[in-house]
Amino acid sequence: MLRVIALCLLSVAPAAADTAALAQDRTLQATARQLLTGLQARSFKTGREFCGLIGRTAQGQLVATKSYRGGLDGCTPRNFRDESIEPIASFHTHAAYDPDADSEVPSFNDLVADTDEGVVGFVSTPGGRFWVTIPEQDRVVQICGLRCLPQDRDFVAGEWGPIAKSYTRRQLKQRELLY
Repeated sequence: MLRVIALCLLSVAPAAADTAALAQDRTLQATARQLLTGLQARSFKTGREFCGLIGRTAQGQLVATKSYRGGLDGCTPRNFRDESIEPIASFHTHAAYDPDADSEVPSFNDLVADTDEGVVGFVSTPGGRFWVTIPEQDRVVQICGLRCLPQDRDFVAGEWGPIAKSYTRRQLKQRELLY
């Protein structure tokens, strides 16, 4: 009986992705960057977030869901229809520039949602920053800064103070309370 339980646990373990390793995966980063680059203009024009999931097929290929239009400050991606595809990452835009929104940094809720799902998350901002959430390390890291991705023409740099290269969950919560 113990052997069966151990085998069952081993078969479940790969689904709990090594988010630190995934966050560093250059192919995954390039896929997310390409998807988000393609969504930035639509996100700016509509003032809405767009989101989706990236998964890995049984053959190891990366695939993405169709992007989904969310709200002004939130978006919930749809799952893969093919249940054999393992979701490994989420991606979403932070909509258009809004002087009343701290949108240049992934939110506390962005990190919590990716942690709950057990996936890394890629986030693009109106300033053109590209971020990754790393649930395993409980932090977000800026992959590249301003204008790395398309930038909203209405964007004003520095309006929400300095932007660090990374934030822990605690720091994101503090930033949320500060602003």
